[in-house]
Amino acid sequence: MFRNKRALILIAIIIIGITILRFQRHPRTISNTIIPEPRIDSTLINLKTNFEAYETIFQRGIKNCSCPGSAVVVVKDTSVVFIKGYGNKHARTKNPIDEHTVFRLGSLSKGFASVTAGMMVEQGYFSWDDKVKDFYPEFELKSKEQSERIKIQHILSHTTGLIRHAYTNLIEEGWSIDKIAAILNEVDLISEEGESFAYQNATFSLIEKVIESSTGKEYSEILQQELLSKSGMLDASCTYEGLKQSKNKSQPHALVARNYIYNKTRITKKYYNSISSGGVNASITDMGNWLKVLLGNRPDIISKETLDKIFQPVIRTTHERRFYDNWKETSNSYYAMGLRVLDFNGRKVIYHGGFVNGYRSEIAIDTENGVAVCALFNASCDYAKFVVRDFLNFYDAQFLNPTDQIIANNQD
Repeated sequence: MFRNKRALILIAIIIIGITILRFQRHPRTISNTIIPEPRIDSTLINLKTNFEAYETIFQRGIKNCSCPGSAVVVVKDTSVVFIKGYGNKHARTKNPIDEHTVFRLGSLSKGFASVTAGMMVEQGYFSWDDKVKDFYPEFELKSKEQSERIKIQHILSHTTGLIRHAYTNLIEEGWSIDKIAAILNEVDLISEEGESFAYQNATFSLIEKVIESSTGKEYSEILQQELLSKSGMLDASCTYEGLKQSKNKSQPHALVARNYIYNKTRITKKYYNSISSGGVNASITDMGNWLKVLLGNRPDIISKETLDKIFQPVIRTTHERRFYDNWKETSNSYYAMGLRVLDFNGRKVIYHGGFVNGYRSEIAIDTENGVAVCALFNASCDYAKFVVRDFLNFYDAQFLNPTDQIIANNQD
């Protein structure tokens, strides 16, 4: 009986061995069931190859202005099709920028504020037409009647009727939002609400008070937990300490000579008292994930319908005479909520730029074609003014009008 058991065991081992050998020779066929080969998305590969041509344009731009360090990301639909860091974190060192190097975003923070507000609208905490005073009774303008009429959408679109940059100097001096709000009634009004555009930082920051009052949580907590973390922005933060403690951060630089010589400057606390206006820090990898949100590809975070409302032009801003109004491709410009809107080559492009503490940032979202770009710089270099224009022209020539010659003129 012992010998029979040994024989059975030996036969079983032989059968198993033969099966293993057959599987190794024909790994995709088991019992007539075909296991498909891993699929490679050829469309995505082609897209990435096509967008690699954009690198030549971007490199030329940053070389012409000698920017110490920068990073760029391009998203098409749901995929990052190009991402790369250039130069160094410090102009005098060889510590290269990579995909996780953190920059300050400046006024790109306003887009995060409007999306956070949109999330709260979807959750029923307030509506765009609700009055600011219902959530922040301390809000008072020079006209008591106008104070009562100001809606949430007015503070997010810079249409409260206040003069341009009312008390931005106090934001930069480190005053709290509450302390500044207490003296808004001393500022002259230039119009009734909704009638004129005048860019703000202090008044825009009142969205933080609305969110805090309606949810019972700090704005920074909601921003970090509900938006930054959930969207996969794992390098991002919204505090001075968050940036200082980052082991992979880019240093800010200031221009010290006309021939594009930059020196490192110190990181300051400016605008961390006004997170919604200019206090977000992020890497270019983070911004790739952010672009996916703005393209409407993260309905688990915010719906496309709410994004459409945020992107809807509220007021024309062409009278500002900003640099993008001089682009031949731009016919009109507007402000929506926390983001600008450009008429670029006959279509709507969502846009914003940022500058703070020696950092520059640019972002653009072409919702019609499902493509978006973000560029971050560790100096206020000239190319920041043209990076969006050059990218959109590249896209048009590469995909929409492939017979056109791609021209990137950085000297306009």
